[in-house]
Amino acid sequence: MASLKIIFCLVIISHFAASENDISKLPPVRLAVLAPDDDSLPFSLHKILPAILYAVRTLLRQGGRPMEVLYRDTQCSSTYGPLAAFSLYNAGLADILLGPLCPYVLAPVARYSAVWGLPILTAGGQNDNFDHKDPHYKLLTRMNGSYSQIGTIVLQVLAKFNWKVVALLFHNYEDRTRGNSNCYFTLGAVFTALGKKSFHRGFDESSPNTDYFKLLKEVSLHSRSKYILLK
Repeated sequence: MASLKIIFCLVIISHFAASENDISKLPPVRLAVLAPDDDSLPFSLHKILPAILYAVRTLLRQGGRPMEVLYRDTQCSSTYGPLAAFSLYNAGLADILLGPLCPYVLAPVARYSAVWGLPILTAGGQNDNFDHKDPHYKLLTRMNGSYSQIGTIVLQVLAKFNWKVVALLFHNYEDRTRGNSNCYFTLGAVFTALGKKSFHRGFDESSPNTDYFKLLKEVSLHSRSKYILLK
């Protein structure tokens, strides 16, 4: 899905570039791809670069503006990811940033892009923190929507069935150096939509120490109501 979103972005870029009077005299658009070189992730460089290169070559055959594709490994790291973006910017090698997809890399890079004047297109960034364009994310365009939309849907479902007692159970990393999981960010938007009053518990699904019976019992005590039948 990430590759399809990026191809769509390239088509838009090519469309506007083709409106110029003499395309052959224009300098190439430099696309800087920021993604992790880790094939265990669904959006690794090896998985998205072929689609990007194919899209660029297709657009060139159709007479679109020339494009150059550069890429850097972000390592999905809040340290090394921004450093990769800095190296591209300082060398003057980027006109548009594609990615990053990891939220802890996207947040600082998106803030820098607003200062640098570089638009940033990503299939990531669903966290509701990115909903607020000003002042930090002015040039950020997300192609996959936002988790806050999930919060709105949940509210509508609850209202439909008149459910008012809600508990949230989600996977999150026990190792805090890894930050928070996508499950955490998804339900975080739901938690905000519910008014931050719902009972919630996190657990690490990869940890052998997780006591699921105890966890489910605790959650059930906060998500069920007892009704007294009056005769």
